[in-house]
Amino acid sequence: MDNDPPKEPQVEETLILLKKIWVLFLIGLYAACIYNEYIFPGLREEPLKGEEVLINVQRVLFFALMALGVLTDIVQIRIDQKKAFMFLFLSLILGGLCNLMAIAQVGLMRMLSGG
Repeated sequence: MDNDPPKEPQVEETLILLKKIWVLFLIGLYAACIYNEYIFPGLREEPLKGEEVLINVQRVLFFALMALGVLTDIVQIRIDQKKAFMFLFLSLILGGLCNLMAIAQVGLMRMLSGG
């Protein structure tokens, strides 16, 4: 016999909804990073005039992604404690690497297109 508590359908539906919103925020962060690199290529000490707004958008999306990771993990713990902190860890790793992946992808696309 399992000692697991019975799973409530509302908790599982909430987890599915939070996962979908988490993925949308991750996609939004990745898109903002690609757009920033496409419009303002390269790294610099001081951000340009319009680049500062995009950097702030990226920060908001990253911290929203982290907050959703925490909420998702709280709901996940109610279902399966072995998967605890998975989304928080993924939010930190994937959110942190978004900018590097965007730089590499835009650089590769520019190289392939000859621009």
